[in-house]
Amino acid sequence: MTTARTTGRSRWTRVTIAAAALFVGAVIPVPFGRHPEFEWFGPDKLLHLLGHGGFAAAAVEALESDRLGPREAGLLAVCLSTGYALLLGRLQERVPGREPEPADHLAALFGSVLGVAGSLRRSGAASSSAE
Repeated sequence: MTTARTTGRSRWTRVTIAAAALFVGAVIPVPFGRHPEFEWFGPDKLLHLLGHGGFAAAAVEALESDRLGPREAGLLAVCLSTGYALLLGRLQERVPGREPEPADHLAALFGSVLGVAGSLRRSGAASSSAE
């Protein structure tokens, strides 16, 4: 039997898995040198965008409740994801071959906003079709 408590727990499990994946991706040393041509655009920026988009989408779904509306949950999820990106950037300073870049943080912020918007749109569409 599925209860609200179990559902809430599984929602936070997805947030934890996304956070762990972002952490592992941030602290793996890079054996090859940096590519200056990827400073503002590159595959790593796409990974930041997708990773933080998924993290923020999972977070907004976990945060939504009767006490926290979609707007508040969305804003908090974007803040959590962006804050986590900044923290991971600080950790990368100590990892060989890794260096945080401003574009990494912008990609994480943009991905977070897109992830939250997509999640809220999907949940809004699901709730309106259920009515």
